[in-house]
Amino acid sequence: MSSSDPTAPDGGAGIRVALIQIAADQCWADPAGALDRNLELVRAKFEDVADEVDLAVFPELSLTGYIPLKGYDQARKRLLYDVARRCRSNALPELARATRGRRSSLVVGFMEPARMRFEMFNSLALLEDGEVMAVHRKIHLPVEENHYFAPGRDVTVVDSKHGRIALLICYDMLFPETARIAALRGAELLCISSNWLGIAELERLGEVIPRARALEEQLHVVFVNGVGTVEVRGREWSFYGKSRAVSAAGTVVAEAGSGEESVVALLTQADLAAAADVFPLLRDRRPDTYGELVAPLVESALVETGAAT
Repeated sequence: MSSSDPTAPDGGAGIRVALIQIAADQCWADPAGALDRNLELVRAKFEDVADEVDLAVFPELSLTGYIPLKGYDQARKRLLYDVARRCRSNALPELARATRGRRSSLVVGFMEPARMRFEMFNSLALLEDGEVMAVHRKIHLPVEENHYFAPGRDVTVVDSKHGRIALLICYDMLFPETARIAALRGAELLCISSNWLGIAELERLGEVIPRARALEEQLHVVFVNGVGTVEVRGREWSFYGKSRAVSAAGTVVAEAGSGEESVVALLTQADLAAAADVFPLLRDRRPDTYGELVAPLVESALVETGAAT
């Protein structure tokens, strides 16, 4: 990481990251006004930290809110497609301009129109110095997201003014291959923006996976989760928050609660170096033995076992 921070141990280099939990309004319920309110909220929260930190990270779909979890609805999808177009043409450039001349870069989630009409991506942008530096499109789409979004095709790693940063969205982090690709491409910090519901199994994953990714890839991990409520087939659920920053040494440096909140973490170059000194994991890889990892999923072994019995 390139930013010098006087509070880093021994005066070493580090990156100061703000994890900003917000409750985004749902654009599918109010396509006319929710986007403007979310944009103003993100901009105001960014302004609060823009000259105090190196990077401000917001949750998944923080400009648009989440999809309607009420079953597939083509009419709502068309409404969201129009919102996605406004995100890409107006909201995102406006936020990019807000980063001009500021210390902090900004990571924000939004819906992005795909080339095919009424198709969208679940996207995450890194903005700095007035520019859109990179856009990551969510690769792995769970449950009903397949009805609303097209999958992305690549892990995004970008050279920011604060170091080499990788972007992932929510479900992406459950696939260790994505974080390994980020590490192989030289990422020092993995940013994961999420909207996970307050379900015990998901909360356990949100607690364990960021730390596991940090340790196995020897890089810093920032996991920023949304808060607020969403209706799921007639029941109200909450996004549980508890965003966390984990150093490459596996230490939870900062953790938020369950409401709207911003916490700041200092992630140091010293921890990156110390993690790499434990085991040279990338050097010791054996790619020649990993062919099955990229092969199509088949049930041949199960079929053969069944036939034998």
